[in-house]
Amino acid sequence: MDVSLQRRLAPLMGTTAYSPRPGVLPVPMLVSAGVETQTDDIRYQWHGMRRAWDEKCPRGTDYAVIQYTLDGEGLYQDAAGERRLAPGQGFIALVPSEHRYGLPAGRFWAFCWFAVAHPQLIERLRLLVRHHGAVFTSAPAAALTQRLVEVVEGLARQSFRDDFALEAALWDVLHELERAADRQAHPPEPKHDLLDRVRAIILEDLATEPSTAAIAARLGWHRVHFAQRFREVTGFTPGAWITSLRLEEARRRLTGGTEPLDDVARAVGLGSSSRLCRLFRRTYGSTPGQFRGH
Repeated sequence: MDVSLQRRLAPLMGTTAYSPRPGVLPVPMLVSAGVETQTDDIRYQWHGMRRAWDEKCPRGTDYAVIQYTLDGEGLYQDAAGERRLAPGQGFIALVPSEHRYGLPAGRFWAFCWFAVAHPQLIERLRLLVRHHGAVFTSAPAAALTQRLVEVVEGLARQSFRDDFALEAALWDVLHELERAADRQAHPPEPKHDLLDRVRAIILEDLATEPSTAAIAARLGWHRVHFAQRFREVTGFTPGAWITSLRLEEARRRLTGGTEPLDDVARAVGLGSSSRLCRLFRRTYGSTPGQFRGH
């Protein structure tokens, strides 16, 4: 299991959380989420055309389960065949549909998941599965994994400000799923490939501030070569772009949550609320407090 994900999700192991009901959105939305470890290969088996109501399933409506493997191994089967899901792999299970998933004999499976009933989201997920398949791969530090975990954490900790913030987080997951599928079908240009690789390094532990030399070493480059190549390809210095990434993550946390500014600043590697406020105002034209109050 990835150490950073283990640290984040360990306190939530064995919990299931639900969105408030009824919601205030103009479209019906029900969401549940959890973190589990399964060890009984007889009991933990699901069939997408036969499953009855359970804690993941809004009764009487189409919904989707998005599940991501943290440790161990799982099985997912549909018309494309049976696949074993290792850490870093997940699936989109549309209910009802002809699929099965469960635990291989003699194994364990640790994972996080969320289930959502939202007509517009379900329609987009249905198109995604039809064209790109139900199984996906996402590194622990990848944006897709981070967005998925944010939904699980936010629901479990009741940190979403309201249903609108929760809905925005769900759309973020969908967009990252679609982006990952598009990149698999159409390999990114050098600029986007480099940005993706640097983003993954930073998101592995967002609270720390690795040096340019450390990032270059992870990529197998000399510091000077990395800095020159980064600016040539992207038009930015590595430091400026990484700061913009940290501000982007801070804005995301401010949009959906109620964390104190000092906690947000430390979590995204900006150190203090004063530094966060200074950079935020310079970049977005308002203070974090003004932005969150909108």
